[in-house]
Amino acid sequence: MSKNIKVAVIGAGVMGRNHLKTYKTLQGVDLIGVYDIFPEAAQKAAEMFGIKAFTSMEDVAREVDAVSVVTTSVTHADVGEFFLNKGIHCLMEKPLATTEEGCLRLINAAAKNNVTLLVGHIEQFNPAVEQMHKILNNAGMIRSLTTQRMSAASGRITDVDVAMDLMIHDIEVVLSLVKDKVKNIQAAAVRTPDHASGKDYITALLEFENGVTANLTASRITQARVRTLTVTTDTNYIDMDFISQSINVHSQGRMPYVNQEEIPEWMNYGLKGSVEQLFIPTNQPLQAELNHFLSCIRGECTPRITGEHALEALRVLWRIQQCLGFTVESNATMSLAAE
Repeated sequence: MSKNIKVAVIGAGVMGRNHLKTYKTLQGVDLIGVYDIFPEAAQKAAEMFGIKAFTSMEDVAREVDAVSVVTTSVTHADVGEFFLNKGIHCLMEKPLATTEEGCLRLINAAAKNNVTLLVGHIEQFNPAVEQMHKILNNAGMIRSLTTQRMSAASGRITDVDVAMDLMIHDIEVVLSLVKDKVKNIQAAAVRTPDHASGKDYITALLEFENGVTANLTASRITQARVRTLTVTTDTNYIDMDFISQSINVHSQGRMPYVNQEEIPEWMNYGLKGSVEQLFIPTNQPLQAELNHFLSCIRGECTPRITGEHALEALRVLWRIQQCLGFTVESNATMSLAAE
């Protein structure tokens, strides 16, 4: 495809505006317009970026090749399926949908219409995560992983619990690193007088069939922004920060003493440790994600996060919610409110 790809953004909330801003910086794309169920939100975004404010999804489909769907989670299945069935390529912000039935509708629609479906698990475009995949190219060396994704309450995401809002990122990353099936899940939630539901601080322990364990914590009641992943392997300990896009590799070995006569025979060695801080060229993950989406549309590569990958992460998340006694989200009809 040599001509520019015509795109629109569905949803004019905070993340929708981020997509609009980023598309304006990319080559090989024409940003046509924006649509939102709230006309004033669409009009404001359109004026901000000098684009068209669409009045219906039907109008969008007649003028574009591709869309970013950045609407509330419970609308993803209906909105995405509409565009996929019109032959429009879709980047679906995470989560793919809120039910398995909704996810399968999207996966099947993309296959039936031979169009791209990329799921917006943006951490896969974080250069630190990309580097971690290279370090851990032999998944058998992994023994255990720990993730923390914590922050204070935000008014931006209100339609899902902290697992669907934050933990889903780490579930998807951990599954992509371990490359095995989860056989057992345990979970606990923090319940306080202000957060009696326990849906704002969750810890989950995953056990994989190959013996690897992963401990994941997500919080919306923590007064610090934390986004970390640590991995224990056969040979080292690796800590990664999603925010600073940095990785440190800790190694430890045995070091013989020079004068063996000065110490008892059973203490004739010491510990020698080293820390290697990797150089990682930083980038803007959203820019990398949208460029990847455009490359998939051109046929230059295949989606890094397919509908099937996203559904597998959701299946783990739903099991965590069930462990906690939460009601799994339904696909009840809701308005197309902007995030």
